Amino acid sequence: MTEKKRKLAAIVFTDIVGFTELTAADQNKAADLLKTQRDIFKPLVNKYNGDWVKEMGDGLLLMFDTVMDAVECCIELQTSAQSIDDLNLRIGIHQGEILLDGDDVIGDDVNIASRAEPFSEPGGIVITDRVNASLMREPAYKTKLIGKPSLKGVRQEISLFCIISHNLPETDISRVAAKLEDSDKTTGLPGGADSIQNKTTRPSTSKMPIIISGTVAALLLIAGMIFIRNTSSSISSNNDGESIAVLPFVNMSSDKENEYFSDGITEEILNYLAKIKNLRVISRTSVFTYKGREDISIAEIGRELDVSHVLEGSVRKAGNKVRITAQLIRSEDDAHLWSESYDRNLEDIFALQDEIAQTIVGTLKMEYIGHINDQQPEKTETSIDAYNMYLQGKHFQDRRDEEGMKTALSFFKKTVQLDPEYELAYVGLANTYLLLADYGYASFDENLPLAEYNANKAMDLNPTTAEVHAANAYVSLIRKDDPQKTESYYLKAIELNPNYATAHHWYSDFLKIVMKDYNKSLFHGKAAQKLDPLSGIIGINLAKTQISLNQKNDAESTLKNIIKVHPEFLQAFLSLSNLYMSKGQWYESEIMAKKATVIKPDDGSSWKTLAEILTAQGKTSDGISAYKKFLELNPSSTMALEHLSVGYYFGRNFDDASKTIKTIYNQTTFAPLANLVEGWILLQEKDYTGSLTILQTSRNGFLGLSEFHEALALGAQGIVYVFQEDMKGVELIISELENFGESAGAKSMIGIIKLYMGDHSKGYKILQDNILNDNPYIYFFIDPKLDQFRNDAKFIELLTLYNKDPIS
Repeated sequence: MTEKKRKLAAIVFTDIVGFTELTAADQNKAADLLKTQRDIFKPLVNKYNGDWVKEMGDGLLLMFDTVMDAVECCIELQTSAQSIDDLNLRIGIHQGEILLDGDDVIGDDVNIASRAEPFSEPGGIVITDRVNASLMREPAYKTKLIGKPSLKGVRQEISLFCIISHNLPETDISRVAAKLEDSDKTTGLPGGADSIQNKTTRPSTSKMPIIISGTVAALLLIAGMIFIRNTSSSISSNNDGESIAVLPFVNMSSDKENEYFSDGITEEILNYLAKIKNLRVISRTSVFTYKGREDISIAEIGRELDVSHVLEGSVRKAGNKVRITAQLIRSEDDAHLWSESYDRNLEDIFALQDEIAQTIVGTLKMEYIGHINDQQPEKTETSIDAYNMYLQGKHFQDRRDEEGMKTALSFFKKTVQLDPEYELAYVGLANTYLLLADYGYASFDENLPLAEYNANKAMDLNPTTAEVHAANAYVSLIRKDDPQKTESYYLKAIELNPNYATAHHWYSDFLKIVMKDYNKSLFHGKAAQKLDPLSGIIGINLAKTQISLNQKNDAESTLKNIIKVHPEFLQAFLSLSNLYMSKGQWYESEIMAKKATVIKPDDGSSWKTLAEILTAQGKTSDGISAYKKFLELNPSSTMALEHLSVGYYFGRNFDDASKTIKTIYNQTTFAPLANLVEGWILLQEKDYTGSLTILQTSRNGFLGLSEFHEALALGAQGIVYVFQEDMKGVELIISELENFGESAGAKSMIGIIKLYMGDHSKGYKILQDNILNDNPYIYFFIDPKLDQFRNDAKFIELLTLYNKDPIS
């Protein structure tokens, strides 16, 4: 019996317009047309690594591994069809999960692809929103919204677009209006782009382990907002609001299985308390740092986590009986406000968890943030095995190195195998796929569709969970959606759970990199750290915002504190190395990067950072060697090749840089760093039009990924406008650069543009101020774009100020 296999694929359906009439008029001609289609199209499908799945009359079912292969193949199919009489095609493309059953391909997503095709014009291509998301990052493609089709029997909500670039025809809306939801039947216009986001909201389906989960939702049905009277008049006032850390309950039993049980008790109480108004609840990441530690007092934990209260407890399980003890302690004076022991049968564990959490709420005098008019569904549970797999995936994901994140993927996949309905497992997969690409361990071309699929799956399962909305925000950010759409996901996540530290963390990053709202970014960065004070990655994000605000001493303290708590956290060393490099402290920067290569010698990001430091100092040969080590460790990463092209450029080896860029373009369509280097080279070659175009592509690619590189692309565009004598363009670029943070390199870019404009006094003044403010342009020593100024007395003076000798 053939094994059934699932995979993510781009699915293509084609249909010959008017074929039925042709068959009725001349069967032999119709048969010849099918043979011609087969003879011409099969080699094209093979060219783009596609599968010729089946022929259905005059229609074709094709399958591709990537969206771009499918789209590029279909465009070539339509181009070829134009020269063949009667071969008038409609084509539909969708991306989704399919089930391979022998030679057959089945699944809801196959159905969607087939039903999208009729919305295409003859000679045209229609795509679903998932495919459109991939094309949005490609400036060569233009698409137009058709609307949301009314597809009976299809559970997914989709939107359709037609490709209008590449000489493809636009769909006549009036022809398909009757098949669209919410369309104006008199004008044929779809209900509008806003309708894409109007997802049907269904009740929450929280999924905690079945043997430890409590029916917390039942407590919310009391009329109005629940307000529990204070049971202790001794609570001290806290200007920052009440706060609590729930320490991992100690497993007093001997077997390992009970360890998961006691952790689960802690988790459920955390989840309950996280929904309390004005109560700051420290996240799991930070509190579990103290698991098993007996060398620290409650008062010390309270100070480290900056909380007013600490809950601790223990669990002893024997057979069908369980005893749970818990006590609530005020941090400032170690006062025990409440304690209790509970002996229960395991079937009563649900009520017991609620009882403990409610008692704490009453003692803290808090109000539950419930929505009393919402329907409260029966809770869908998951198994303790699935939940344990998920927690291990989270642990490895938080390491943010290649080995850790790839291990996280395996745990999240095992979670899905154990429970295909557990939305947080899909959240974990979506986030990890994007993080792997974000850190340069994979490509966005491959991982964005995978992340999008899993984020959509999580949203379908439970659209009322903060984690789900945060994951969709991350996808929306990388997909280059309208910033307002991306922001709406972040805000919804925070609304659903104000204590979800990751939502504040990622929103802070978005505000910094995309919106350039650094003060608001700092606010949410600090909020995230308050909720998860011992999280290394949250601390790094806060440090980056502090750097953007030129609060570099604060950033240095933040990063050193992370290393103190997590002495082998790779990203902390790399971030501190980058901080020192941004200040021109080369020795310290090199030391930190080299320490990182010792901590994780097989992690390419350490070698990439070391290569950047060596290159920026003019040690280009050593820099190239380190870049090649990065590539050796990540042979399939186009990002490693991109960074190698940077090394070649600053080493003035423009030929090898160009050859490397060509290799990259043969492997991926998304390469903003390669675009940047190509733009620099074209500027050197005085191809101003080509340079301007590719630099804009680079800038668009870096939006949401790298504030520094986005500023470099803008700076080069400003130089091009100077050569083109387009002063309006120059002023526009300068205006945009002025919106960047202090340490993004943007101010130095303005200074360099001023030099090219001939305003040497202003240009050198800006560059000098940046050096004096510990904010120099890191490539000031080696940038070929500055060669024409290197003999200026002022330039030589600035090199000396920067503690560098003039380049020979």
